[in-house]
Amino acid sequence: MEKASSPEPARKVVTRSPSRKVGLVNCPWFQSHAIEHESRLEKHFVLRAMLSPSVKAILHQPFELSLGGKERCIPDFLLTFKNGQRAVVEVKRAERIKALKERLDRIAARLAEDGLVFFVVHQGQIEGQRLAERAELLRRYAMLHVERKKLDAAMRLVQSKPEGISVGSVMRRCELSEHQVFHAITARLIVLGPKLLLSHDDLVFPPSLEISDAPYQFGSWFGCAAWQLHP
Repeated sequence: MEKASSPEPARKVVTRSPSRKVGLVNCPWFQSHAIEHESRLEKHFVLRAMLSPSVKAILHQPFELSLGGKERCIPDFLLTFKNGQRAVVEVKRAERIKALKERLDRIAARLAEDGLVFFVVHQGQIEGQRLAERAELLRRYAMLHVERKKLDAAMRLVQSKPEGISVGSVMRRCELSEHQVFHAITARLIVLGPKLLLSHDDLVFPPSLEISDAPYQFGSWFGCAAWQLHP
């Protein structure tokens, strides 16, 4: 397996067939290098994952993995969490997962040898309940300029309310517009719950400063668990 710390993916996807939804997510507010994707579903996964409080970096197609004999695979994504833990994610259509169960088991077992947690995330977990739509909306405000003193005030207010405070309250008490609050969320200075609810009555929270089990927190964000080997 190639070193997974490199920002260079195992193969370039943006030069593939123009009939596919390939491209880049440029996200300088999140990490220094863009994140490649080769489907609309992968793009939506990236937009959701960037909002997860525990995720520090995302690398597409990070390495080639030998599964024994001539069988090999290139995983979709490698995630590095803020506490240094890492996980590999495969993005799949739900209807394909059952047929791929044995291969996914082999991938999970091989990754476990390197201490990597493995997730398989499907479209319902990524796009259900209009989650990807709200993540895409938030992304529009990532590069918005907001005075630092206003952002600091919002952070202090939300940190004083670990049980959560409404978006509307942050707007009123810190003299911020809705879009400025959305900017603070994309920068993860304050965070939403996993459902990414955005009304003025919905709550925002301080980012967790102590993350003991980042893969578990990530799984909770997408409503899934790490892949379990089948007997």
